[in-house]
Amino acid sequence: MKDVHMELLLDTADLKAIAQGIDVFPIVGVTTNPSILAKEGGVDFFEHLNKIKGLIGEGRSLHVQVVGSDALTMFDEAVRIREVLGKETFIKVPVDHEGLKAIRMMADEGFHVTATVIYTEFQGLLASMAGAEYLAVYYNRIKTQGEDPDTVVRNLSSPSVKAKVLTASLKTISQLTAAYAAGSEACTVGYELLCEGLGSFPIQKAVEDFRSSWKSIHGDNSILDL
Repeated sequence: MKDVHMELLLDTADLKAIAQGIDVFPIVGVTTNPSILAKEGGVDFFEHLNKIKGLIGEGRSLHVQVVGSDALTMFDEAVRIREVLGKETFIKVPVDHEGLKAIRMMADEGFHVTATVIYTEFQGLLASMAGAEYLAVYYNRIKTQGEDPDTVVRNLSSPSVKAKVLTASLKTISQLTAAYAAGSEACTVGYELLCEGLGSFPIQKAVEDFRSSWKSIHGDNSILDL
């Protein structure tokens, strides 16, 4: 049976965002890919990922994507990643013909695998059967293609699917909450979007109203002064 506890991950390689994010939000891991790492400029691949690992500590997961075009190269890259970053590192593998083959190879050797670039239920089902532990479903990209990402998430979140759905490509808070509502066990999202979700005007106004009410009675004294 699946662990139905919801998980929240950060989809970034920005060290400042990661440090701030884990300080505020219940973050259980960090996901990266070549495009995310490219946003950080010409950073050294393993040096930067080791910095991320140092920030998040041993209790959170780190997901790192291979870039090879064939299964054997992907597998060799996974071996190298695990050698440098540790055996608990999750290897992200795109689900196409070669990727599916690589997932099977990695799973047979005890690697932690996150299947990624998932647009369809078929991809997710195959990746789960091949041994992936997470299925990174591209929510917004599915939606922009005119398909229903909630259905993909819901069906892949079925108890008969062993892997956990890790919904990615989330562009709004409503997409994030919809993914969880559809059954996603985990979601990965940018730090800025999480901040946006807590920083809306109604929320901030309510907080300020409470503080004004307190000040009208107690002035500049805090609870600690009473």
